[in-house]
Amino acid sequence: MTSAQSSRAYRGVSAGDRAAARRTALIDAALACLAADGLAGVSVRSVCAQARLTARYFYEAFTDLDALLVAALVSVTDEVESASVRALDTVTPDDTAAQVRAAISAGYGVVATDAGKANVLLVATAGHRALRTRQQQFVDDFADIVIDNLPVLHALPGQRRREARVLVLFLMAGSIELIVAVLTRRVRMSQADLVDRLTSLWLAALATL
Repeated sequence: MTSAQSSRAYRGVSAGDRAAARRTALIDAALACLAADGLAGVSVRSVCAQARLTARYFYEAFTDLDALLVAALVSVTDEVESASVRALDTVTPDDTAAQVRAAISAGYGVVATDAGKANVLLVATAGHRALRTRQQQFVDDFADIVIDNLPVLHALPGQRRREARVLVLFLMAGSIELIVAVLTRRVRMSQADLVDRLTSLWLAALATL
């Protein structure tokens, strides 16, 4: 296929849009494979079969399987971040308890009932270096989002703001560990109970500031 042919619109859809759609389909397929069989079930063959695409299109979108898994993780972390920020915007700024609860509920809601998203964000990272590195970046980024969007923290002066970031990083790490324990059934807790518990822990810690 020539360059001109490959860039030509097909049924009104540009080549770039078709490539973007295939990339999204491959990410969705990776999440489906993670939900069904965990990290061990994700391969170029299984993902392509799930997406109904050939390996040629896989390598058009991703250099290797690690690149696909990281892209899947990024898609989930972006969703968690967006859901949490939107939830904060629905709550009055002077109600810290309601804001914390809304953000936790929205962020956890992204992974609570989707095994593929939970797997790539929380479970598979333990045994995959590239995913673990990207998860750590998510924790750092999310800590900044919390501080920028939670009024009680955003209003803090310089030094106390830095102290707040340390506390938020600590709370993020603990929250992830508890969520993983619940999702892997090491701890039995309903979604509502988990949100209640995390909200209480966050509010108690934030009160120390």
